[in-house]
Amino acid sequence: MTQFFDFLSPIQVSLSQLLLDPNNPRFAEIGEGYSPVPESRIAEERVQQKAFDRMLFPRFDVPELRDTIRTVGYLPVDRIIIRSCGEDKTTGQPLYVVVEGNRRITALKWLIDLHAEGKETLNPKEIENLENIPALLLDEERAPSTARLILPGLRHVSGVKEWGPYQRAKAVNILREGGQPPKEVAQSLGLSTQAANQLWRSFLALEQMRKDEEYGEFVTPRLYSYFEEIIKRPNVRNWLAWDDNERTFTDEDNVKELYSWIIGELIDEGDEQVRSEPKLPEAKSIRDLGKFIDNETSFTIFRSAGGSLTSALSRFEADHQQEWQGIIATAQSTLKSLTPDTLRSLADNDLDILENLRDRIISVLKDRDILVGDR
Repeated sequence: MTQFFDFLSPIQVSLSQLLLDPNNPRFAEIGEGYSPVPESRIAEERVQQKAFDRMLFPRFDVPELRDTIRTVGYLPVDRIIIRSCGEDKTTGQPLYVVVEGNRRITALKWLIDLHAEGKETLNPKEIENLENIPALLLDEERAPSTARLILPGLRHVSGVKEWGPYQRAKAVNILREGGQPPKEVAQSLGLSTQAANQLWRSFLALEQMRKDEEYGEFVTPRLYSYFEEIIKRPNVRNWLAWDDNERTFTDEDNVKELYSWIIGELIDEGDEQVRSEPKLPEAKSIRDLGKFIDNETSFTIFRSAGGSLTSALSRFEADHQQEWQGIIATAQSTLKSLTPDTLRSLADNDLDILENLRDRIISVLKDRDILVGDR
């Protein structure tokens, strides 16, 4: 496994020398693919402005970070990581792209801009604190080509300010497509091999939907969670016929049907067609689907024109009532086995469990009294 500290050296730079990364994995959007801004154009004003604007999207919480820095100053507990990016054509000073730390640098640049506009007033000492940045310089001649992705990934896949699930999955896919073995990809991003493989398959499944002629236009990052849930459930995955070699679901009819449940079906309404409400309105609906997808009766109800999750689950649960007596008997036996020493050492959360059980039993008995009216 690569030891990245061998390729990092401390350096002091000014804020004006730092460029935001327009190819930041945070910016991954559905359908965008991996089309990086050319190295020769990263320093262009419009490219940098676009990167800055995107860093201000609410999901990155930069305003909160800006306000914190404004209050306590910039505390470089973790140094940002940068790489060389040529020279400024006007001043000749070296320029650097931020590999890790784009949120912090955006917040610093924002504060300096606010000061220049008169919307904030910083004293000389505060300005010096914001403009002189300790960093770690990545030696790209010696470091592996994947370092730009792995270094921030180590923090944002499994650490500080995590990437969203789609961004994590896309990072895994980029490394896999770059030829790294699955185990090394997982280790590079601080994930288990199983978790990394699930992210990868989920990413590929979503990409399959994005390429669909009918439903591709509806794909957004939100839908990624549907495919995470599908990949985790063997019976749903098998119904769609996932093939690792093909890297797709191969049952085209079932795949189309799934898409219609997620997006809604086209139905005639007067002289125009509209989409019905989705049968699977949120990603966790896949969990309910997995409960009855192997049950012919319940699944047929769900797939019918007026079918729904609720109706299918109701039928499934009616046909598969849980044998509760044995479970209660086991609980009674377990409670009888608790020794005085065990009871004395019960923690607060243990007591909460017992009290919740007591309250539930009382509630069930009251409900039974109401229903039969004989006590």
